[in-house]
Amino acid sequence: MIIYFQLQYKRLFRILKDFGINPYLGVILGTVGFILLSNLLFNKITYFNYYYGILALIMIMQLGKTHRNDFLKNIYTAKNYLKLRLFENLLIVLPFTFILLIKGFYVCALGTMCGSLLFSFYNNMGQSNFIIPSPFSKRPFEFTIGFRKYYGLLIILYIIVAISISVGNFNLGIFAYLGILLICMSFYSNAEPLFYVWVHSQTPNIFLKNKIKTAILYSFFIGLPVAVLLIIYFPLKTPIILIVGICGFLYITLSVVAKYVNYPKQITLLHGFAISSGMIFPPILLVLIPYFFLKSAKKLNVYLK
Repeated sequence: MIIYFQLQYKRLFRILKDFGINPYLGVILGTVGFILLSNLLFNKITYFNYYYGILALIMIMQLGKTHRNDFLKNIYTAKNYLKLRLFENLLIVLPFTFILLIKGFYVCALGTMCGSLLFSFYNNMGQSNFIIPSPFSKRPFEFTIGFRKYYGLLIILYIIVAISISVGNFNLGIFAYLGILLICMSFYSNAEPLFYVWVHSQTPNIFLKNKIKTAILYSFFIGLPVAVLLIIYFPLKTPIILIVGICGFLYITLSVVAKYVNYPKQITLLHGFAISSGMIFPPILLVLIPYFFLKSAKKLNVYLK
């Protein structure tokens, strides 16, 4: 079992090295960023302690995928397998529990810990004959895969919007709306195989423009019910809702054009830092989007004629 965690440790360091960052520095920056972001969200969003605990449990659910656990069961005895699942779940929720304890939310911290232990016995995620119908199959593949992968989280965010309306908490609702748009942005986080690009008989510029149109159109459909409800129940906040929506679409556009800037490899640490800067300070997006568009078009010119 110790070897398993040693391998995960080495894997993390290799990922950080691939991004061009010193692994130890990356761990320090990640820890500091996690603490600062958590503190910011707690200060900005009412009742965030509940959603913070839910977020931790959602992350744990990803460890319950069937093929992953079938592989582990073939390696370890039943006793060692259970120990491994319990320990890795506790390891994931530990940072969240630590923040909850510091903030004084002891019940939520305890609930998160207990939930992590219960999810140790949930090892069948993804094992189902039921296929989620996707309304985005006309133009595959990012939204088709992304929607089916994160539909559960999207449902949770829709429920959060309903709760925000029922209790009159606008901040909670706008947080969920932005979360929905960020999930759409995440659909473009991984580069597809070369064949998926090569089959398009298009110039790089047309290819990227079509990708952007599809991303904005489908994101608009996913977020439209939430935006309409927030405008109806919080009419005085309409300008804020529109601004968040525009920023969200700019984030998605940035994600699309940045996806191919280092294609077929993943984006570099420098590009990742630029994207993060644009999300923190949106006016920079007016420069980053054209820059990444030109860089990506040049990169794609090798595969598209």
